[in-house]
Amino acid sequence: MKHALALLTVSVALAGCADPVSPTRVPITLSGASSNVAPTAQSIFARYVALGTSNSMGVQSAGIFASGQRAAWPAQLAALAGVPFSLPLVQDPGCGPPLLPPLAADAVLVGAFGNDLVTAVMTTCAPLQAGVTLPANNVAISGADVHDALYSTIGTQGTTTRTGTLYSRVLLPGQTQVAAMIAQQPTFVSVELAANDVLPASTGRVSAMTPYTDWERDYDQVLAAVRSTGARGVLVGLPANAANFPSIRRARELFNEWPSLLGLGITVSLNCYLSSNYIFVPGYVLTLLSKTPTTATCADVPGVADYVLTSSDMNVINSRMAQMNAHMQAKATENGYAYFTLDAVYGLPKPGFSVSNLLFSNTPFGSTISLDGVHPSTQGQTLLANAAAQAISATYHVSIPVP
Repeated sequence: MKHALALLTVSVALAGCADPVSPTRVPITLSGASSNVAPTAQSIFARYVALGTSNSMGVQSAGIFASGQRAAWPAQLAALAGVPFSLPLVQDPGCGPPLLPPLAADAVLVGAFGNDLVTAVMTTCAPLQAGVTLPANNVAISGADVHDALYSTIGTQGTTTRTGTLYSRVLLPGQTQVAAMIAQQPTFVSVELAANDVLPASTGRVSAMTPYTDWERDYDQVLAAVRSTGARGVLVGLPANAANFPSIRRARELFNEWPSLLGLGITVSLNCYLSSNYIFVPGYVLTLLSKTPTTATCADVPGVADYVLTSSDMNVINSRMAQMNAHMQAKATENGYAYFTLDAVYGLPKPGFSVSNLLFSNTPFGSTISLDGVHPSTQGQTLLANAAAQAISATYHVSIPVP
């Protein structure tokens, strides 16, 4: 019963198609173009719809705002291809509002997030800008996992919840991301639906990841829906190594900052020097600051959102991402879709770490990651758009210019 309305919406949209697991490809006929004419970037992107998570929505610094939405990689990709691309733009200050530098000023706020560091700020959203018509071409939603893309609607969890508020800024009543995509009869679809099935592990709760078999089942259903439209597409894979995230640091790196932390009322235990654990530093340090005086032990408490990951945890996360990437890449090959990964941003060399930069710099994680330590900055989004353009150009033999 919980997902009945959303499932009915998708079922109706797919009615008349072949088996949803392997539907018949619908020929695409573009206005004024023969099927024998070689495709161009403009022709395959004639109606482009983006499915996805916060990465595709344009979240920056744990908030949603118009300039971030305009900078989202799907919007930049459409601009490179030279086609229109509508966005569900929210009025300022947006949803959140986003964190502002320096993070030291947000220590109490961030420390109170608990295990909801990235999404807790989205409990309220400003109205949409005048003239926005839903659904827009970008139907990606922050916090959405692949199951949400298939089943979650405005009313799934109640209109007074964060989900209801945020979803009402993107979807029409009764719509899911997938249903909104189908309704727009796309010629091209980007599918970025894996990050939120792994991201909960960043808090230290590896068990919070979506079970792989559940993710694969739902992911394949999303692709079946895309195939039913006859659209071309690009699939977006995950980073290869979570340890490359600039906001994830070894415990010893935190220990080396003990003089700065001591000046903030945080004593650093020798355990941090001896530990092989990894620390998600935005959540860990800012939570400590909200409780000073206190001691940083760098110890992992199993099952608790403590922003500490053991080496074993990291191996589990990386193995899961590799498994998901292998499946996505295989599906891209099977369907003739393009494929690239988020390593265009998260695989870059890490900048040096210091507590001073974390708390007082405008770019504590480097120029490609925003203040929350998770989402790409505008520059990072540009790198994703360029990677997408290159993958699509190579797969479909079109020319999408990359600066």
